[in-house]
Amino acid sequence: MTFTLIAVDREHGLLGAATASRSLAVGNAVITVDPAVGVVASQAWTNRTLRHRMLDAIADGDDAQAAVDRVPSWDDEAGLRQVAALDLRGGTAAWTGDRTSAWAGHSVARDHAVLGNLLVGPAVLDAMSSAYADAATTLPEADPSTPLGFAARLLAALEAGDLAGGDLRGRQSAAVVAARVTGEREHPPLLAVDLRADDHERPVAELLRLLRVQAAAG
Repeated sequence: MTFTLIAVDREHGLLGAATASRSLAVGNAVITVDPAVGVVASQAWTNRTLRHRMLDAIADGDDAQAAVDRVPSWDDEAGLRQVAALDLRGGTAAWTGDRTSAWAGHSVARDHAVLGNLLVGPAVLDAMSSAYADAATTLPEADPSTPLGFAARLLAALEAGDLAGGDLRGRQSAAVVAARVTGEREHPPLLAVDLRADDHERPVAELLRLLRVQAAAG
C-alpha cells in the first residue's frame, strides 16, 4: 500500500523520511522523525503506535535493530506490519511481516532504508535506493547540506520509486519530513521541512512544488 525511505546524512547532521501511497494522508500515519533520536516508519496494515514505541526504545538505549526486533512483543498481529528504524549511532534496520500484501519487502543500507508493500515489484525499492545513493536532488538550487536540500534528495528518491511503478493501486498521497539533528528531545519535535500532499492526482510532484514554495519563502 505504501513505499517509504528513511535516511540520515551523518556528515551534515540531517535526517528525514519520504513516503507515498494510494491511501489518504499517508504522512500522518507512516513516518516520524525525532531529531534527537532517529527516524522510523510503520506501514502495511499500519499500527501507528509502533513509531513512538521504537523511538522511545532507541532513546532508552536500544539501537535500531533492537527496536525493530521488539515489534512482535508489542503487537499481537505483527505479521501484518512493516517497520523501519534508523538511530543516530549508526544503526539502520527494517522488517516485513509475513502477512503483508505482496509485493512487499525492504532493503537496508548504512545511511538509509527503503520499504514497501502492495508494490508493482522490487524495482520500486531498487530505484529509490539508487536515486538516494546518487545524491541527486529535484531542487538543484538548494544547498544539499541544509534540511531543504536534504528533503529534495529524499523527494528525488521518492520520485524514482513512483516512476518505477510505485503502489500497485495508483497514487493519492505523499509526504516528506527533514530536520537537523539535535541534542535533546522536544515535543513536538522541531522539523525544518514537514510537507504533505494528502489527496492529489500527482502527490510527489505536488510535494516538489511545495518544497519550491518553501525555498522561495526563505
